Amino acid sequence: MFVPVLIQMIEDPGDQEWMADLYTKYYKLMISTASFYLDNHQDVEEVVNDSLLALYVKLDRIRSLEPKALTTYIITTVRNTAFTRLRRQKMINKHFLYLSDQGKENISAADNVERLVEVRDQLEIVRGIINALPENEQAAIRLRFEEGLEYKEIAEILDVTPDAVRQSIVRARKHIQKALRREEVRA
Repeated sequence: MFVPVLIQMIEDPGDQEWMADLYTKYYKLMISTASFYLDNHQDVEEVVNDSLLALYVKLDRIRSLEPKALTTYIITTVRNTAFTRLRRQKMINKHFLYLSDQGKENISAADNVERLVEVRDQLEIVRGIINALPENEQAAIRLRFEEGLEYKEIAEILDVTPDAVRQSIVRARKHIQKALRREEVRA
């Protein structure tokens, strides 16, 4: 079985061996857990690799777990990593909502390289617009759509009310839509 590069890069030989053993022993469990939540094989593999990183970060903690508790911890880590990936994919899909109808058509015809480049250009425009937003709107929209956080979580981070977060996101969306309309007029 191929050991991921992440494990091969661990400097401490003892940690590297322990993680390699963990990977070998629990690989099928990790794959099946990720596959339960994700359809795409590449996404499943990436979730397993991201989970390995999360497990390595908690190496001191997981080494002391009994086998049953370790199995539960691994399943939970993979599940949470899969959920994070799904939230990020959902966030990316929401960003596509800001594209024009022509941009949406381009996404469905992504096999055409020229159209794919246009879509990427439009996404760069959206990123540029977000970077130009007022700081509170920028922070709220990034935490919501890039990190997948709920209004209450964002409110705690920004030390404002959930309603203030909601208002910031609504204003940010309006600014983005208005700026995109201006870009369409220029084009």
